[in-house]
Amino acid sequence: MAELQMLLEEEIPAGRSALVDSFSNLDQVAEYCENNYVQSTDKQRALEETKSFTTQSLASVSYLINTLANNVLQLLDIQASQLRRMESSLNHITQTVDVHNEKVARREIGILPTNKNTCRSHKIVAPADQERALRYIRKPIDYSALDHVGHGVKGTGLNH
Repeated sequence: MAELQMLLEEEIPAGRSALVDSFSNLDQVAEYCENNYVQSTDKQRALEETKSFTTQSLASVSYLINTLANNVLQLLDIQASQLRRMESSLNHITQTVDVHNEKVARREIGILPTNKNTCRSHKIVAPADQERALRYIRKPIDYSALDHVGHGVKGTGLNH
C-alpha cells in the first residue's frame, strides 16, 4: 500500500514534471543550437555540436518517458493485484452467504414433513334421533317399461 501511495504522490508526478521541464530545456537547446549555427564561423563544428545535443536530448527524453511508463505499469500492476484480492474476498463472502441461504432453505424444508396434529374425535357425527330403517321389500322388475324409448320401434308385446 505504501508503494502505491509513493507512486501516486511522488514518483509519477515527479516524472511528469521532469518531462515538462525537459520540454522547456529542449526548447532552450534548440534556440542555442540555432543561434550557435548562425553565428558560428565553423559551420561543420556547429552542426556536430547540434547533433550531439540532439542525441543527448533524445536519450534524456526517452529515459524520462521509459521511467514514467515503468512507474505507471507498476501502479497498474499493484492496482490489479488489489482488485484480485478484493475479488477473492468478495467471492468468499458470496460463498458464505450462499451456504447460509442453503442452510436456511434446508431448515425450512425440514419443517414441512412434520406430523400433523390429528384430532381424535369423530369427524362425522351421528344424528341424535335415528330413524328406524325400513324393512326391504322386493319389487319385481318390469323389463318392458322402457321398450318404447330409444330405438324407434314399438314392441307388440309378443315374444317370438
